[in-house]
Amino acid sequence: MSYSYYEVYTNAQRAFSSLGFPYGADEDAAYIITWFELYNLKGIDLFSSFITTNDKEYNYKIDLFKNEKIIDLNNKSNLITGPGVIDYIVSKFNTNNVDEFSLINCYDPIFLIPLLSRYIKKNIYGKIINDNEILCLVNKENISINKILFEKKINNSIKIILSNTPNKNKKLDIDINLIDSKKYLSLGLSPNQKNWDKMSELAFKSYVPESEESRSKGAGGGDAND
Repeated sequence: MSYSYYEVYTNAQRAFSSLGFPYGADEDAAYIITWFELYNLKGIDLFSSFITTNDKEYNYKIDLFKNEKIIDLNNKSNLITGPGVIDYIVSKFNTNNVDEFSLINCYDPIFLIPLLSRYIKKNIYGKIINDNEILCLVNKENISINKILFEKKINNSIKIILSNTPNKNKKLDIDINLIDSKKYLSLGLSPNQKNWDKMSELAFKSYVPESEESRSKGAGGGDAND
């Protein structure tokens, strides 16, 4: 079954909200999952894997100020820590230079890629490496990903390199053509139905129950989804 980008995003956001993600964090996590689904990289399956392997405590505060170039993520999921980490290192990025940031104990680094892609419009290009192995290249029109990023989870030590100069073109295992975004949007998204239903069940828990009190606060109108 096919769904629009907005339907997938909204369902994901409500599911994360029902899981206890704080306001704002639920939107960032939904963006990450929907981004992968848009580019046929099984975002809904990644969501299902996340709720299967993570506990229910989502207070993932980390120390971003101990050493701005070396950040210990303590193996906390980047679905909730990633947005703050990427925003922070971009704020420390020295324009017209090349800056390198080390992330240690970095769980599920795959979720950092959609966050890095947000900064393409500001001509900030990211590269993810592990030792001498290139894991991801973010450029203006395409993003290349080493498939090992989908496999490695716990205890990763990676480096993120930011630059105002596009990365040298090098095709890795997965190549995303960002120019095709509109085409993908027009076709609709077709997630794994079993995992979509699992997400929808969680999303339903976040709906406002119809009551005299909820209607007085503006909820309802016949449909709590409006």
